[in-house]
Amino acid sequence: GTAMGRSGTVLKAFKLLDAISRKGGRASLSDLATTMGMPKPTVHRLLGSLLAFDFVERFEDGSYGLGIGLIRLGLGAQKVTPVVRIARPSLERAAREFGETFFAVGARGGRLFVLDKVEGTGVLRATPNVGEEVAVENTASGRLYLGLAADQVNAGLTGEKVESDAVKRAVKRGYDINEGEWLTGVTVVAAPVMVQGELVGCI
Repeated sequence: GTAMGRSGTVLKAFKLLDAISRKGGRASLSDLATTMGMPKPTVHRLLGSLLAFDFVERFEDGSYGLGIGLIRLGLGAQKVTPVVRIARPSLERAAREFGETFFAVGARGGRLFVLDKVEGTGVLRATPNVGEEVAVENTASGRLYLGLAADQVNAGLTGEKVESDAVKRAVKRGYDINEGEWLTGVTVVAAPVMVQGELVGCI
């Protein structure tokens, strides 16, 4: 019973962080209690635990926001991704030379995510943020993954039909282009990063 109780508390804490995030990164105690459907003292106790690890911070007006501890965790998770470590200097150089935004996409737990990103100098800011999920069916990176490492993106498929010809074409030419299919008005070119014949990500 105690193990279940503990895991229930952990789950509530994660849901609380998610609730703060969905409210734009800042919310009041009463607002969070309402959203969570929990008594204020319970939410206050959970916030206290999260404050101790800097996962949340408390502002002067008494509201709570996402804390610096989450950034520390996120950067730690990002560092263990070899493709991010290896690709970062190339992303920075390419963004400088072309003025466009470059990002690295990789598979985690059967789904695709943006693992890293370097902003270009142009005005376009429609690209996804680090940590955002990338659709498998209608993206250039998704088609490359479906053609080169389909087993890595099995959980990211939503059931939409993917043209096998489009996947074959992407693999054959060694890159793929997405013209407004994923982000309206944005053209994305994706190239696979291969290590010893294995797909480890897309740029």
